[in-house]
Amino acid sequence: MLRKITGAVLLGIASWMMVSPQALTGLKGLQWMHKYSFPGEVFLAIPVICAALFLLTLKPRSGADKVGH
Repeated sequence: MLRKITGAVLLGIASWMMVSPQALTGLKGLQWMHKYSFPGEVFLAIPVICAALFLLTLKPRSGADKVGH
């Protein structure tokens, strides 16, 4: 459970990092986000989003899948 919560938080942070540098060119309501961005933020967001997706992956079932025909 903690793994999924951490993954969801990291996904939110990475989404923020991807959107904030482009906020000046988008909607007027999002232009305030640009104040909180820093150079190279998008490149840092890539490993953060990879870690988030790694934490959010579902574990495979332990038993073999049987086709019930």
